[in-house]
Amino acid sequence: MTKGFTLIEVLAAMFIMVMGVLGMFGLISRTVTFNSSVNSQLVASYLSQEGLEIVRNIRDANLLAIHKGAGGQWDDGLTACAAGCGADYNDTALGSFQGTLLKLNNGFYTYDAGTDTIFTRKITIDSATIDVLKVSVDVSWQDKGNTRTVRGATELYNWLTPTP
Repeated sequence: MTKGFTLIEVLAAMFIMVMGVLGMFGLISRTVTFNSSVNSQLVASYLSQEGLEIVRNIRDANLLAIHKGAGGQWDDGLTACAAGCGADYNDTALGSFQGTLLKLNNGFYTYDAGTDTIFTRKITIDSATIDVLKVSVDVSWQDKGNTRTVRGATELYNWLTPTP
């Protein structure tokens, strides 16, 4: 029996170690890439939900004005968005969709000021019936040469007019 390692045994052990290290680096690289994609998808889903909340707030403000006797319609400012609209978190009305990137300004996503992000948000509203609006919000971004989109959708009702 020999007391030392042969050259073949040393080379085999080094090959196994190198393959393990390369596999580990590949796994780390994929994890970092995957985390970036997941982070973008999470931000896009939050931006989509925020778009739905913006529309809901405008509808609620309209209903509150009607309830207080100020007049108007429950869907004022919401019916001209069949082709798409845009809005910031602090807007009280929807504007036309320009396809511009959202900007990040002190932790808030806005169109007004800040540094450009990778996200665009398009709010689309269709009148299903007199008392129902179908709202969808598409948040899109580029990820590794592919366009990714997250869609949020809901239906808003005129709850001042009871339906049978």
